[in-house]
Amino acid sequence: MFEKLLSLLPYNPSLGHQLAFYGRRTHEEAAVRRVGLVLVALAFLVQFFAVISPPQATASTSTSDLINGGFTTKAEAFQACTDNAKQYATILANYGISCSDINAATTATIKSTAFNNTLYTLGWNPDGSFNHRTNKPTNEVAVNLLGLSRPVYWHLVSNQDTAAFSTYKVLQIAATKTRPAYYILFHCGNLVSIKVPVSIKLCPYNAAIFVSDARCHPPVCPQNNSIYVTDKACVGCPYDKTIIKSDKRCVPCPNPRYPTVSATNPQCKPVCTYNNAFDQGDANCKPCTASQTVTDALACVQVSKTASDPTQNLPDANNKTAQPGDTIIYTLYAKNTGKAVVPDFVMEENLSDVLDYADVVDLNGGAIDQASGEVTWPATDIKAGATLSHQITVKVKASIPQTPASISDGSHFDLVMTNVYGNAINIDVPGSPIHTIAATTLVNTGPGTGLFAAAAVVMLAGYFYARARLLAKESSLALHGNVGV
Repeated sequence: MFEKLLSLLPYNPSLGHQLAFYGRRTHEEAAVRRVGLVLVALAFLVQFFAVISPPQATASTSTSDLINGGFTTKAEAFQACTDNAKQYATILANYGISCSDINAATTATIKSTAFNNTLYTLGWNPDGSFNHRTNKPTNEVAVNLLGLSRPVYWHLVSNQDTAAFSTYKVLQIAATKTRPAYYILFHCGNLVSIKVPVSIKLCPYNAAIFVSDARCHPPVCPQNNSIYVTDKACVGCPYDKTIIKSDKRCVPCPNPRYPTVSATNPQCKPVCTYNNAFDQGDANCKPCTASQTVTDALACVQVSKTASDPTQNLPDANNKTAQPGDTIIYTLYAKNTGKAVVPDFVMEENLSDVLDYADVVDLNGGAIDQASGEVTWPATDIKAGATLSHQITVKVKASIPQTPASISDGSHFDLVMTNVYGNAINIDVPGSPIHTIAATTLVNTGPGTGLFAAAAVVMLAGYFYARARLLAKESSLALHGNVGV
């Protein structure tokens, strides 16, 4: 149309008003094209940023995470440490890591099998000897840390791998003269170490503080508070060199094994409480072989558990499939295999994985922390050779949740109720029916394809906008030229 008007304009100047009308329409078209180009360009930018900064997965988190749901920035990890959320700072302090160390950390990536598959990660919950989902060993190591009322657990990072290896984004904490390098996983906040590390030594005079604490020193002499009992000025007890002479415990200690020896003779030592064949200070004088010290009776406790499904009349429900509505009874045991009373033993059990698919019916006098799934019973003394037991009764949900598996813990929401107390109990639950998928070739709709298509649309919109502007400009020039004529 525009070319026809231009060709006839020299022979028929009266067509100028039609050219003016056409010019106004082309200017309006250019304005519309401009708006369209801007909107398409904005859509392209949204697509572009969605590709270079993909959203985080929204699968469930795990109660084993040191930081619930992990973190996305170093500032978030630093804040979790500063707030001591879930005793995060307390745990890190046991390995010589401070909040300022997190602030100085650098971002890196690690493979789960790096360092000859010796990377271990620290979490709150036990997993047992093997990962039931991958059938890989966990090499689980339970550790008791200063400031915590319950153990935490080191596991091989690679035990979660369903492929040859996994890659994780981490904060890398540099090594120092007194501490090896550590990593912190972004997706869960768990600590990662090359091999199972040794925590900072505790004070030999006060197990409630670290050896580096200024308060860690021998006890002071009662006669002179400015010197310690190890000082020569502090006279020792002739019957027990570990205390001073003025201590009320400094008394003769008749030993039935040495009836002819006088009470003042250094050989007169107390008899071992647990075994008369040894003296009280003998290295073999321990409640049991697993004990580290003469007072370490807790190491003598062996824990285990069983599970039954009375609904299906299964006395052993381990590695069986429970149906919706089934009642499951877990029985926990703690046996004192030593020769000393274990005072104030607290039985603790984590039900977080079980509660994915079941509800609590009866805790047999226990109390549950709804946030962590931790069940505890009142402290009880366990006599030598005695066994303490408690039961937990749960009921499988009528409708099995189909929540995707956790990013930080693949065994969470995996259609298996896993529970570890000494030994692992795994009870399957039915999932959704598996649908047969027809064999077909799917279109590649990855982020690269989306960006290419968006760029093509932007270029096409730009072309039509430029063409509209050009026509509008040419019509204006033609109209002005005709007026001049």
